[in-house]
Amino acid sequence: MGESVEYDVYLKMDSSDVHTLSYILEVEDNLLNMRKYENGVLRILVPADLLDELLNFLHSVKNCVKFELVDVRLNRGTI
Repeated sequence: MGESVEYDVYLKMDSSDVHTLSYILEVEDNLLNMRKYENGVLRILVPADLLDELLNFLHSVKNCVKFELVDVRLNRGTI
């Protein structure tokens, strides 16, 4: 069986907005896994085949929650 490819998506945002974004993202079942919020950056894990869908979805909610897309990186199995 092949190894699944996943990406980490990093969003710079205020801690008060993390909770709001998590509620918004809950409606997208099985789209992502919110990993951790550290030093003002939220890390989200997403399967490779859903990366574009997540990025489009995040773009659509920018008027509800303030954040900046900082980086998208291939996940190498780190939690």
